[in-house]
Amino acid sequence: MLQIVFRSQLTKLLSYTDIQRLCLTSARNNRKAGVTGFMVECGGVFLTVIEGESREAEETFNRIHHDPRHDHMEIVYSENGLERRRFGAWSMNVMFLDDDAFWQTVFGSGFSCDELLSSRALEPAFALGLVAMAYQYACAQAEIAPHPTGARPGRIPRIGHMFRR
Repeated sequence: MLQIVFRSQLTKLLSYTDIQRLCLTSARNNRKAGVTGFMVECGGVFLTVIEGESREAEETFNRIHHDPRHDHMEIVYSENGLERRRFGAWSMNVMFLDDDAFWQTVFGSGFSCDELLSSRALEPAFALGLVAMAYQYACAQAEIAPHPTGARPGRIPRIGHMFRR
């Protein structure tokens, strides 16, 4: 199993609704490919994790890399040989980091994410930890298992599972 964590920036800002549509399209494509993942967004910058068999994960990453809606793509972390998926609940889902409830619940205080995903270099451990905390929070709020059992991981999210203010 291959995991790729990458940052990308939108070439133009999109509304919450447009980002949700983008996520649903990604989820459908990923499900067909057997890829799962999760992404967080703040100010048009995404931090995304995709996981799957090496070939499928690499093809998915390449498809995203060539999508003209993204630029400034940077792999923050990559690991091959995972025994199981760490982000397998959805084929793709998004959490908007301007969700005040997330910061209050997880960290006990408010936070502004404006500079959090900026173009400065992200430490791999920080990036993976941030996405993992957001993923755990999203799974808890959606009342679904973060590590689903069964033959086919990666459900398509409902709009209500894409958390935002």
